[in-house]
Amino acid sequence: MEKDRNKKIEKTKANILEALLILLQHKEIYEISIRELTEVAHIHRNTFYIHYANLYDILAEVEEDMCREVEEMTDEMEPVQLQENLEVVLKRVFEYLYQEKEKCQLIMRYRGSVSSGKGIVESIFVKYLKAFPNTVDKTSVEFQVQFYYCTTGAMGIVRYWMEHDFKESPQKMAVLTAKLLTKGIQGVLEESRRG
Repeated sequence: MEKDRNKKIEKTKANILEALLILLQHKEIYEISIRELTEVAHIHRNTFYIHYANLYDILAEVEEDMCREVEEMTDEMEPVQLQENLEVVLKRVFEYLYQEKEKCQLIMRYRGSVSSGKGIVESIFVKYLKAFPNTVDKTSVEFQVQFYYCTTGAMGIVRYWMEHDFKESPQKMAVLTAKLLTKGIQGVLEESRRG
């Protein structure tokens, strides 16, 4: 019975999201009323308010779901395994983002560049950083700045990819991101010069 109820909730939320995506093809989010959305979703207004307070709650939930999905990609890995297989994991992440590109664009467009992708990227890197030896002071300013630099840089790569309509393959983006994170920008530049 609980399983059937959960499936019904998932279906209702999927209908709401689909209706929002349809309406966003013609309007900005702030121009869409709840009444209009519920008509397109074929649900009652009360049903909408059972799940969400406003349209932006839909976006927040989409982002949270995507972060959880990415985090689950590394759940079975120990930090050292993640560090050794970063490119493989990033390929899975970029493939997932590509499959969900409509949701990615929705988040980027309306959640703002600060929140967009931050949780997705951090869910990988927090675990990745645990693989560093205990001799490294992870609370030091130097380490924290490097962490921020890496996560912000990876977010920038994801944003660049989205803004350029996912033109490059997920594989290419994963390889580039892994190189930048593991070797640094200088390492990538030197490697590209060598050919």
